[in-house]
Amino acid sequence: MKIGILSDIHGNLEALNSSIDFLGDKTDFIVSLGDAVGYGPDPVQCMDILSERRFSNLRGNHEECLLKDDFSRLKETARISLEWTKKELSPFHIRQFEKWPLTARREGAFFAHASISDPLYRYVLTGKDAEEEFSFLEDKICFIGHTHAPGGFRHEIITGKTEVIFPDFSGCMKIKTEENYRYIINAGSVGQPRDGFPFACVVIYDTEEKSVNLSRIEYRLEATRKKIIESGLPSVLAKRIMQAI
Repeated sequence: MKIGILSDIHGNLEALNSSIDFLGDKTDFIVSLGDAVGYGPDPVQCMDILSERRFSNLRGNHEECLLKDDFSRLKETARISLEWTKKELSPFHIRQFEKWPLTARREGAFFAHASISDPLYRYVLTGKDAEEEFSFLEDKICFIGHTHAPGGFRHEIITGKTEVIFPDFSGCMKIKTEENYRYIINAGSVGQPRDGFPFACVVIYDTEEKSVNLSRIEYRLEATRKKIIESGLPSVLAKRIMQAI
């Protein structure tokens, strides 16, 4: 079984389309780890694609804010962009978020937007953060997003030691999972990576080969940047997606 994993699409239609094109026939099904909307200029189109293709969609904190109509936990740029997003989405779209679960489990893997202990909001940034999260993990491997930075952690079952897994010089990552370890993998972001590389993050988890491959996908950055500016969204969002160019 080959599972495609996308996270933090954030209304970036060009990045989403290129990511789906890349996955193509390489996967058996696709999981979206939440934050499909917010920041980006095409929330409606991204929502429609996720619904039409019947992905396994999880709810992120941006969807949660829209459901509750409460943006108080967001920083200014996120709040402004989500208020804009709310005007773009129909009530029908927002009601769809109620059907998106906070977590999922399939083929021995656990999926959540942010973390195991707090699926919506906790940032797993350090080895200490991950060590605490491993105490909640009942599965071999967990996939999360939320930080927009790809990477991972592995926890040796016998010694209890937790190690950080870093992407390579190109922002990609290939892991062959080992029997005596459990793993937390951050899938990064499709629509707004924050690791210095502007290319979308796409993960394929092969349950038979027990491997994780995180690839970086080029997309029409300039088209997205132009739409962000023309929509009236904060200009810093256009800068973020172009950060490594």
